[in-house]
Amino acid sequence: MEFVMLVLLALAIPVCAVAGFFMALKQRWHARVLQAQIAGLAMRLAILEEQSRGAAAGVSEAEPTQDGPQPVAPEQLREEAPAAPATEPVAPAASSVPPVPSAASVAPAHTVQPRPDVEETIGTRWTVWVGGVALALGGLFLVRYSIEQGLLGPSARIAAGALFSFALLAAGEWMRRREVASPVAAIPSAHVPGVLTAAGTSTAFATIYAAYALYDMIGPAAAFVLLGAVSLLTMIASALHGPALAALGLLAAFVSPSLVATTKPNLWALVIYLAFVAAAAYGVARLKLWRWLALAGAVGAITWTLVLLATPFSDVVPVMLHVLVQMALAGVFLVVDPYRNVDDGDAGPETEWLANAVLLAFAVLGVVAVASPDAVARPAYAAILALLLLALAVRYPAVAPSALWAGVVTASTLIVWPLAHEIAAAPYSVVPDAIGAAPRPEALQLYLSFAAALPAMIAAASLWRIARVDALRFQAAAWLCAAATLTPLAALIAAYWRVAHLERSVSFAVAAGLVALAFVMAAGWLRREECGDTVRLAVGATAAAAVGGLAAGLTFALEQGMLTVAFALTALGTAWVAERAAIPSLRYAVGAVALVVVGRIVWDPAIVRGPAGDTPIVNWFLWGYGVPALAFYAASRILERAGRDRLVRLVESVAILFAALLMFFEIRHWIHGGDAFAAQSGHLEMGLFATTSLAFSIVMVRTDAARPDIVYRIASLIFGALALLVSAPGLALVENPLLTGEPVAGEAFVNSLLPAYLLPAVLAAALAAAARRTRPRWYVVSAAGLGLALHLLYTIIAIRRAFQGPVVALTLDTGQAELWTYSVALLLIGVAILAVGLIWNLRLARLISAGYITAAVVKVFVVDLAHLQGLTRALSFIGLGLALVGIGLTYQKLLAARTGPSS
Repeated sequence: MEFVMLVLLALAIPVCAVAGFFMALKQRWHARVLQAQIAGLAMRLAILEEQSRGAAAGVSEAEPTQDGPQPVAPEQLREEAPAAPATEPVAPAASSVPPVPSAASVAPAHTVQPRPDVEETIGTRWTVWVGGVALALGGLFLVRYSIEQGLLGPSARIAAGALFSFALLAAGEWMRRREVASPVAAIPSAHVPGVLTAAGTSTAFATIYAAYALYDMIGPAAAFVLLGAVSLLTMIASALHGPALAALGLLAAFVSPSLVATTKPNLWALVIYLAFVAAAAYGVARLKLWRWLALAGAVGAITWTLVLLATPFSDVVPVMLHVLVQMALAGVFLVVDPYRNVDDGDAGPETEWLANAVLLAFAVLGVVAVASPDAVARPAYAAILALLLLALAVRYPAVAPSALWAGVVTASTLIVWPLAHEIAAAPYSVVPDAIGAAPRPEALQLYLSFAAALPAMIAAASLWRIARVDALRFQAAAWLCAAATLTPLAALIAAYWRVAHLERSVSFAVAAGLVALAFVMAAGWLRREECGDTVRLAVGATAAAAVGGLAAGLTFALEQGMLTVAFALTALGTAWVAERAAIPSLRYAVGAVALVVVGRIVWDPAIVRGPAGDTPIVNWFLWGYGVPALAFYAASRILERAGRDRLVRLVESVAILFAALLMFFEIRHWIHGGDAFAAQSGHLEMGLFATTSLAFSIVMVRTDAARPDIVYRIASLIFGALALLVSAPGLALVENPLLTGEPVAGEAFVNSLLPAYLLPAVLAAALAAAARRTRPRWYVVSAAGLGLALHLLYTIIAIRRAFQGPVVALTLDTGQAELWTYSVALLLIGVAILAVGLIWNLRLARLISAGYITAAVVKVFVVDLAHLQGLTRALSFIGLGLALVGIGLTYQKLLAARTGPSS
């Protein structure tokens, strides 16, 4: 008796809550009816008053006057009348009041529903949701209490849970049927039958799981079937009770298999179960037009695929079938059904990125399954996946990226294929060869056949789809072009990597040539079609792919420098074809080749590290760097005919890079007698590097002055910075003969100091003069300062070479005459530069002369005063004084000539 009272007490609380809730709803409904009746009476009175006012004014509807009030049309009355509530009021049975017009006859076309207040939200929604949760928890607490008190055994507890679940489900269905004819259905509120049904399904789910996991009353197979059945029925019931129940059922369906533990898992049963769950989710989503439910089903299937692939199973075939089935279901319900009646031009990939993402996920998971060592029928399975994706892309432009996903499946399968293992275990067969016949492993034949056939099918189908109809959106055509061109090239490179191991291979070079020829033929075929925007895109893509195939063939057949030269010549030929055949897309192929070559140079600036020949200038470096420089420069000039854009600047920059590398390696080759990679260096080499950098800077500055462009500006800055970096640490410190003791090659005045110090000094001054009007002041001052510093170094080292001989190290003693000569030289040079500045009115030259004269003054007053003796000291100071006085007089006369006689 005590147990019965407890059960009744536990059930009374939610029952009372529900009953009280519906009583409140009934009273609220009566209030709403009264409000609707009052509003209707008010509108009717307003209409009658308007009509009586018009009759009193003598206005006739048949003969309206020009100045009088215009007739009031019924439409105007409906527009001016206040909106009635959406609920149809029920008029009293007997009343003298005229009948109240319905909302449909007086409401405006666009009625704005008032937002529910807090009271309405709490009363109609929150109480229902909380009540549903309370019912579910009540059942759980009731079972827990019975366990703690020992009132019921396991069988009784499970039976009570099942009965409680059944009662909630029955109550939900009963209320759903009564709610259809109830006025409560018009009130925006939480769906009470759906909440009760969700509570019932949750209780049933927990009851079945408790019977399996807690009490061992049913086995894993029975628990699996029952849990799945409850989940599927929940989703089916959601068609009647709303989306919340669908989400609950789908979540329970995907979680159910993880709740059942067994020592002998049945993968086939799980795969079939997941297929039914996904199909049910897609079916309900199609019936109720809940796209979110279809996407949630796809996400659940993808999650389970990840779990299966991460779990070590000896049999991977069920997992492979699972991926294939789930991808097919996703394709049917996410693509085929929604887009079966949509025109090609009305949908594109930009409108369907979710379905494309789902198909990509299944494609990647399929490749992971193929990579398993236990995978069977690998080529057939990968082909089915790829062809299914290709079929969707060709038929439905909204998922055109799936054609590229098919290419991803193909190329990835070629990469993860355990080829070496299969070749070791496969028999050999004799096949025709270039020299007769040769044995070849059957596994290798299958691999190569797959690599040739499937990419060809993807490319042909994609190009055919573009050529067949010109109504495709540009984005869809772009994805199809990418699939048609990238897939064969990627498959070719993957096969070359796996079979030839990136070594030279004439066979793969021939195959690449055939691929390039096929793309050329495809471009010619497409040009004969009606030339729309998408077809022109395909023509350019196939022509660019032909260039890619040719470049791949060169890579397979050539090595090191020859490959780089071949790429450069390919870029030149592609630019010429793009200009002559009017295929704008080929311009980007030239840019792609240029980027590949730049990547090669960044990886290793030395194109070839073997012997380059003993002849200066005319050696391998002239071919390896000079030819690419000329080829890319010519290509940039050809491309510039259609406009100077970023692509032209890129190709021209690559030409400049190769020209600079040519000078660098030629200098090292000449200095080190043919060994361009010698470890040692010297002041002559550093000086020539500085000379080259400054020469390039001058050319870039002058070119930019003639035809301004950012390429020349940046190049001039880069070469100027290189000259400064080479000179400051290199010529001044690291390789300075004064510090290193390195001998100065040559005679007393004609020696290595001329190209090492004097020539870059002159070029730095020339750069400062050329950059005065086109470069910032800091650039001009830096160049002039560099020239001044290099000339000072040359003057000092040249004088020391004349007095000391080839070795000019500072550790040697310095004589009186040498010290005096330094002063005279600095002063004479300063005066000469000043004269040039005054004659040609060059302020920069006058500033440079001030630097020399200042150096002479410091030298005389600091060094000569301390070290010179006798006549040399006197001559030093006398010469300095005369020079300074002469400079002062010159400036005074110059100033007087400019200002004229004083008035």
